[in-house]
This record gives sequence, structure tokens and C-alpha cells, in this order.
Amino acid sequence: MDITFFKPKRELQDSVAKIWVHQNRGKEIVLPSWLIVPDGEIKIIFPFYGNIRCTIAEKGRLHRTSNLIISGMRTEPGYLNFEHGLGTIGIILQPEAAYRFFDLSMFEIANGTLSASDLFGDKVREWEDKLMDLPSVVQKVEYIQDCLIQRLRRKKNRDSLIEYAVKDLRMNAGRKTIQDLSLELGFSRRHLNRRFMESIGVGPKLLANVFRFQSIYKIVKNRKSSKLQDRIFYDRYYDQAHFIKDFRRFTGSSPGRYIEDATDYGKLFPD
Repeated sequence: MDITFFKPKRELQDSVAKIWVHQNRGKEIVLPSWLIVPDGEIKIIFPFYGNIRCTIAEKGRLHRTSNLIISGMRTEPGYLNFEHGLGTIGIILQPEAAYRFFDLSMFEIANGTLSASDLFGDKVREWEDKLMDLPSVVQKVEYIQDCLIQRLRRKKNRDSLIEYAVKDLRMNAGRKTIQDLSLELGFSRRHLNRRFMESIGVGPKLLANVFRFQSIYKIVKNRKSSKLQDRIFYDRYYDQAHFIKDFRRFTGSSPGRYIEDATDYGKLFPD
């Protein structure tokens, strides 16, 4: 299993959180399915080796080698299948900045994956062909960043208030109330929700729940014991029952069962 991280180019550093390359042509990656949980991220994925089947909310889609993939904001668990190993480049977009690359409401791509050509048109075919022709992974990563910089330069309008709001929720692990956020921005809750749906893909309350879940999930996923007696697992929730309810919602299982049974794709990546 080979995972390599790359630093985004300077012009992308406030829009791209991280870039990774995951390569594995061995049998250990070819399992019935890998769990993926909501992570508050929007991604651009390029599979240069192997097909990827992604299933979210019981809707599956097969993405073939060389087809750029857009993965929208997820609020439901899903599954990945790799038929013959994989080689992928992952561009993790900052949740508050992802909309800068697209010319549509982010709600349209929430809880789903789709081909980048569906959004960007025929130009993407040129990108895909060039990416497959480049001989090294480093060159592929360099080129795909150049393509994103082109997209970024063509869209000048930014929703600075919503970007601030998302950063605030993310930095506070979703603990700030939406009422306080609305008052701070001078928006009604209805207007705030509409702006979030347009630029992020989900409403502020649900996004805050995902950020809060992620702050605990990162601890749970690395535990080997199913005993959850430590207060750290639910100190951001009203009580343990609320924590377990959210955990089931976003992973599909209880914390104990998850620790014992889950084949979680997120466990392959360091935090």
C-alpha cells in the first residue's frame, strides 16, 4: 500500500487542503467493499489505474480508469469497490472553497459522484488524455494542478461571508450554534441555509454535525478496543446516546461494531 502526499501549488493553497496519490495493485485492496464516511470534504479524483465503483445512499456508479471524478459533499455513509487494485490521485478541496471551481449549485452534486466531463464539458477529455499520457505520477499531479489553476482564474466572484462561516464551523468542530452564526453574519437562518446549500451543498446545521462527528471519528477509527468509556468520545454531545445516534447515522453502525468490523477506507490515511 503506497500513499504519497504532495503540497499544493501556491495559487491553490487556500482552495486545496491536500493532494494524495494512492497506489496498490495487490490483493489486499480488492475487498468486497470499503466504507467511506462523511468527512466535510469535496474531492476531485483521477483513477489512472483500475476502476472505482462508488455507492452512496444505495445509488452506485462505476467510474472507469482515466475518467476524472467529482465527489460532492457527503452526509451519508457509502462504499468503494476496487476491482483490480488502484492508482488514484486525490485532490481534497477546502469545503468553503470548492465552489470556486464549479459553475453550478453545490447542492446538485451533494451525496454523489459524477464524471467531471458532466460538469466541465469536452475540455475534460483533453485533460484526461494528457494525464494518461504523462509517464510519471509527479507529472500527473503537476498537470492536474495546472488545470485547476486555470479553473480558479476564470471565476472571480467569491462568497466571503459563507467562506468565513464554514471555516468558523470547521475550526470549532461544529460546536458553534447556527443561531450565533446567523446573528454574527446578519442573516436570517433561512437565508443562511440557502447560501450554504448554494455554495457548500448542505445546510449549516448538517455541516456542523459532520464536523463534530469527524472530530470524534478520527479518534474512534484508530482504536482497537470496542469499549467506549472514555469521556472524550462524547464530550461534544449532550450525552452518550446522542453521540451514538450521530455515529450510526454517519457510519451505518454502532461505535463498538465499527471498531470490530469496519473495513474503513479512511483508516488507510493518516489524519
